[in-house]
Amino acid sequence: MNKKEMMNNFEKHRPIYHFSSKKGWINDPNGLIYHGGYFHLFYQHYPEGVVHGPMHWGHARSKQLIDWEELPIALYPDEKGTIFSGCIVYDQENTSGLGKETAPLVAVFTQNQEKNGLTRQYQSLAYSTDGGMTFEKYAGNPVLDLGLSDFRDPKVFWYPEEKRWIMLAAVLDSIFIFSSKNLREWKKESIYYTGDLEKNEIWECPDLCLFKTREGIQKWVLIVSQNTLDYKKTGVRYFVGKFDGKKFYEENSEEVLWLDFGRDNYAAATFAGIEGRIVQVGWMNCWAYAQKLPEQGFRGSMTIPRELYLLQTPMGLRLGQMPVEEVKEYLNVYRLSEGTLEMDILLGAFLIDIHNGKGKICLSNKKERFMIDIDFDKQYIVVDRSKCGENLGKEFTETKNRNFHISRQRQILLIIDITSVEIFTAGGEVAGSFQYFSKYPFQTIKVQGGTL
Repeated sequence: MNKKEMMNNFEKHRPIYHFSSKKGWINDPNGLIYHGGYFHLFYQHYPEGVVHGPMHWGHARSKQLIDWEELPIALYPDEKGTIFSGCIVYDQENTSGLGKETAPLVAVFTQNQEKNGLTRQYQSLAYSTDGGMTFEKYAGNPVLDLGLSDFRDPKVFWYPEEKRWIMLAAVLDSIFIFSSKNLREWKKESIYYTGDLEKNEIWECPDLCLFKTREGIQKWVLIVSQNTLDYKKTGVRYFVGKFDGKKFYEENSEEVLWLDFGRDNYAAATFAGIEGRIVQVGWMNCWAYAQKLPEQGFRGSMTIPRELYLLQTPMGLRLGQMPVEEVKEYLNVYRLSEGTLEMDILLGAFLIDIHNGKGKICLSNKKERFMIDIDFDKQYIVVDRSKCGENLGKEFTETKNRNFHISRQRQILLIIDITSVEIFTAGGEVAGSFQYFSKYPFQTIKVQGGTL
């Protein structure tokens, strides 16, 4: 991409490395699955406007997790409601009976119906026998209805030990766990509830994954997006523990664990169908200001896909994350020395060593700046983006910080795009996702205390 093309993207707030739709609004990633040689990304989408509206499922695919091809809308609202978040599974044994000659992909999603001033949410199915290119809704929808107004975001996976499907769904401040032999009939098994949320806090978009550390320790990790009803506090939280096919048992109750210390990673979901690694994508936005951001006929983007893994730290097991290798290979990593680097437009991946344990990084143009301050000895990082989004409210401009425990790996990896900076450091223990909106492109990166 030449300078003219990059400037055109900058003026339209169009990211280069992160998925965004051609037009309209997007939020939560949905139905992430690797199937038929493609990574499929479905997502919450309102094609007729740039604010949250009647939800559809948009669809994109990629062979490399970065060069996304946008496809026709996969699911439209119907008489049972709009199409909220959910997942897709490959029903290889056709347990659902929805495939005929071909094992189907089955989408499990929330339908949101608003009628006579009342809201009702329940779970429905759609299936595809052409690799996810087209879907047909199940005639018996909904398949799970508890008569609730807040019952959404199903995540389903196959549990081979008992040869059945497991579903997690969010109900206000709890996660309900169900099981099924056929994806159509569901039995409630348990409720996971911590009791530590404030009155106006809820959970959304649950996920449950089995991890193995390098030392061979196996643990289940429950991931939820935590939100306040006024949107002032949002983030992705996780719990390390055990799962027996019916109930999740937390083992890290002494500390609240957050996946990302930035404001702009929410509704994160992992891909089904990938063997040997766990890859996650989040909505790169925050409800506090998501509908106020600059737009040019589209609004919203996704995070860079990240590989998740369990880390041993002095404080116990923690989730680590790094951009997937496909992304790093695509971007070509700049290796920086202490000092100043100038570019026409500051874009790409930048790897920096903090040689004396303490460093400052500044991304800037003539009037605006994005600041990172890190101290590996005192084990903290601070990010200040207040000078590249002053008109977007205090939730956008507030300084964010994070303490960490792994200080021997003194490197910072930055992924810089047209409207975002993603930060990875401390061996992957620390990740931060931050949007920025500057009047002029960043052209300078200045590093103090760093080298390679």
